[in-house]
Amino acid sequence: MNLPKQQHWVPRFYLRFFATPDTAEADDAQAWILSKDAGDPILTNIKNIAARRYLYSPKDEQGIRHSKTESKLADCEGLLKKIWPLLASDFVDLKGDESTRKALALFISLLHLRHPKRLEDTERIHRQITEHFDSFPKDQNGNPDITEIEHKGVVVPFNVSDWHKYRRASPEDIKKMFVSSINQNAIHLAGILMQKRWSVVFSDQPVFITTDAPVTMLNPHRERFGFASPGTLVSFPLSPTRVLMMDDRHDQPAGQYYPLAETGPGIPNMLAWRNSERFMISSRHPDAVCAEILAAADSAA
Repeated sequence: MNLPKQQHWVPRFYLRFFATPDTAEADDAQAWILSKDAGDPILTNIKNIAARRYLYSPKDEQGIRHSKTESKLADCEGLLKKIWPLLASDFVDLKGDESTRKALALFISLLHLRHPKRLEDTERIHRQITEHFDSFPKDQNGNPDITEIEHKGVVVPFNVSDWHKYRRASPEDIKKMFVSSINQNAIHLAGILMQKRWSVVFSDQPVFITTDAPVTMLNPHRERFGFASPGTLVSFPLSPTRVLMMDDRHDQPAGQYYPLAETGPGIPNMLAWRNSERFMISSRHPDAVCAEILAAADSAA
């Protein structure tokens, strides 16, 4: 495939469903964005949203960029693009249709793992590891004088033969680690999502937003938690009329479609907005969205 310079971490086909109604079918589909930092709402082309230069294509030792991971992501998007109109507006059987559920679980897994925040996490972890092990005594080769480490009560060998290479990792090397983690963890995370109870909150009107980090995790019982932590709720906007909910309430029926509560979209949009890294994405003007969020916050206070 031709390697695109601007690589989206939120796919364009998905963003198109959150474009304004009058541009959604146009080549230059546009959506509203509102930054958490500053400034007024902006109406912009979806091709400019949630993209970064060569995000999944670091240079190899010869300075060449490859399209392997970008191609894999495009293949997954191509599969979901075919069925998304139904997911976005119909009542798909998310309990009995195992193949659709698997495809959607993988797509959501990739959306989380491919986010630039995971690249920042990789940079931070690399920095913490190098600073930590640099504080240890060194052997005759300048490597940390360690032969084994203990993790969660398990003692494992610690190989320091590549320590200097790891310690001197360049920004391109860090990006390789990030890309590798996408490929290594996608199936595992999708499996965790498959174990949850799935349901959908729907609205007759297009009221839901999405964000630059559309996969939201919430756990009211834990301060530190992950996807596999008991009680973790995962939500993901399928479209302005559908929000997928994945939880551990297996005492309740799975695959249900629940109408939006009379309180309106303020609470689900508030959760999405809080979880965003930088901005919301909406088919409606963000002023109306923010007014609903503030009203929901006041009601809950």
